[in-house]
Amino acid sequence: MLDALFKPKSVAIIGASNNPLSIGHIVMQNLLDHNYKGPIYPVNPKSKFIKSFRAYPSVTDIPDEIDLVNISIKNTLVPYVLEECGKKGVKFAIVHTAGFKEVGAEGLRLEKEIVEIAHKHGMRIYGPNSQGVQNSDPEISVYANFTFVPMSPGNISIVAQSGGVGETLKLHLYRVGKGIRMYSSFGNEADVSMNEIIDYYGQDEETKVIMVHIETLKDPSGFLEVASRVTPKKPILALKTGRTSEGTKAVASHTGALVEQETIADAIFKKSGVLRFDTQEDMVDAAIAFSSQPVPKGDRVVIVTNTGGPAIIGVDECISAGLKLAELSSKTKDTLGKLVFKEATISNPVDVVATAGPEQYGGTVEALLKDPNINSLLLVFVTAPFVDCEGIAQKLGEIGKASKKPIVCQVITIEKWAEVIRIIRESGIPVYDFAETAARALSSMTEYGKIAQRKAPLYKEYDVNKTGTEKILSQHRGKEKFLPQDDVFKILRCYGIPTVKSMRIKKKAELDSATLKIKYPLVLKVDAEEIIHKTEVGGVSLNLKDNASLQAAFNRMAEKFEKEKPGFILQEHLEGGKEVIMGAKKNEGVQPTLMFGLGGIFVEVIKDVQFRLAPLSREDTLEMIHSIKGHPILEGVRGEKGVDIDALAEILIRLSQLATDFPEIDEMDLNPVFAFEKGKGAKVVDARLKIVRA
Repeated sequence: MLDALFKPKSVAIIGASNNPLSIGHIVMQNLLDHNYKGPIYPVNPKSKFIKSFRAYPSVTDIPDEIDLVNISIKNTLVPYVLEECGKKGVKFAIVHTAGFKEVGAEGLRLEKEIVEIAHKHGMRIYGPNSQGVQNSDPEISVYANFTFVPMSPGNISIVAQSGGVGETLKLHLYRVGKGIRMYSSFGNEADVSMNEIIDYYGQDEETKVIMVHIETLKDPSGFLEVASRVTPKKPILALKTGRTSEGTKAVASHTGALVEQETIADAIFKKSGVLRFDTQEDMVDAAIAFSSQPVPKGDRVVIVTNTGGPAIIGVDECISAGLKLAELSSKTKDTLGKLVFKEATISNPVDVVATAGPEQYGGTVEALLKDPNINSLLLVFVTAPFVDCEGIAQKLGEIGKASKKPIVCQVITIEKWAEVIRIIRESGIPVYDFAETAARALSSMTEYGKIAQRKAPLYKEYDVNKTGTEKILSQHRGKEKFLPQDDVFKILRCYGIPTVKSMRIKKKAELDSATLKIKYPLVLKVDAEEIIHKTEVGGVSLNLKDNASLQAAFNRMAEKFEKEKPGFILQEHLEGGKEVIMGAKKNEGVQPTLMFGLGGIFVEVIKDVQFRLAPLSREDTLEMIHSIKGHPILEGVRGEKGVDIDALAEILIRLSQLATDFPEIDEMDLNPVFAFEKGKGAKVVDARLKIVRA
């Protein structure tokens, strides 16, 4: 538990100073300015008093028990004072001091040393190189942090890997009159981890929404476990920065080339129900809505406006974000017909026109909230100078306080009507400058509503031939290599993944006997570990209809790839299917990533693919298939029949099972997989599988 960190009964400040520009001074001042409820003990061997407080030469000289210390002294002195803190029985030490692993090998050695010292005494380290923590609970009111944004009570808790990002998030909330519940920026994460903090926030009844800033996931599997436990109870909003990889690794499969650190983070977020944001602004705007509004029970939104253009922008953003415009019930239309002016538009969006007063605008919102077809409302309100704008705000405020459905609002106004914004916000309805901002916040809430309502996934485990797979892999184990395609196909068939009929041949003399087992038309492919993308180098001949064309293709390839001394794959030629790609990639610290998308030679150019973490449930696979942009092609367009989605889903689950069962599988591509009409299944046409030393 982190109670002694976020709810300390007493705080000591090692490095406290009368110098107003010192960190120790600022931490102490923040505690005082925010009326910390426990005793404060400054520690400074050179000063008898800090401000009006008696200073102690050492933490061991303090007569009372200490829950939490804030340390801001020279890095080389930190081990010594931590020994003293340990002897004193301190529970947590926030180390603000920098100069640890972030500066190199010697700093890393020092960081390990202070953690060892702390653990020897049963103490925990927060940091080092950290900002600190805050808890706005009026019974505690601890601001053990050296930053500057004033703290006030709220229900949004923040954990930020970057102190600068954390402060930006707090500042934006402060500017719109929103407080926070708890805050932390943990620095080097040498001991107390981000995952522990998220877990702690998840258990806090007063925290309604959690904002997380992440640069790197130190423990991805731990994050997945904690986030999966928290998100059914409250939303986690994440901003993952550092989107570009440090450099593309030497990967040879399409899957490997497409899976980067960000892909893995996305897959972790999707599996655990975390909402990801691309900007700080969007994340804060969503958090504001979550903090005061109920979660939508569906995706049907209605827009109410007294000005046309911004509402249309709101419609566009809602639709592009995946929301649906609700169809008003006949009862609602009848009610509105008697309420609004004749110039009003009674559809969606509902335009009550600029002359609408409190009765028309407020009454419209009340009527729409009663409509069972509507899950959420987006209001667009311009403060027309010829109507009672404050009266409308008062009416909306009354409605907002009682509403069981979420309402977000764009207010178009100037400082003259600042009271309008204050009244609406005070009711809990979030106010935004732009309709599209309000729409994006509402979309995030709707997405979380789906997450909160989804059933626990069911994972099916197929009866497979693990022994057969093990036997094949054992022939190659101990090396880092791509397996011959015939071995890859054998492995796939061990796991019930259908493949085309194929044979591996080494010599031209084997062609005649092979064609007795696999009938024309045929495909001939070169097969060598060094030849990665066979099509690009002329290593594939399709639709060979007779012996002459087969012999010619063999002669050409044998001559062209003489240096590689390849084998050759002869297989049946398929027609009529839609090409898709499936793949798997080994991850460090978390289960393999599975990929699905439209296949063929352009997969890395178009990149119409989806990723999820193993294990895959049927729901996961269907979501992957339906989420690609080319999904309509698979469903059937312009009179064409749709493909066998169920067969594709089953192959994905079996592939997930294979990648999970054998951790030596590093990269795997099934490309293309031919998907046929519903009921006719799918077959793997080409496959690559790379193993590493497990």
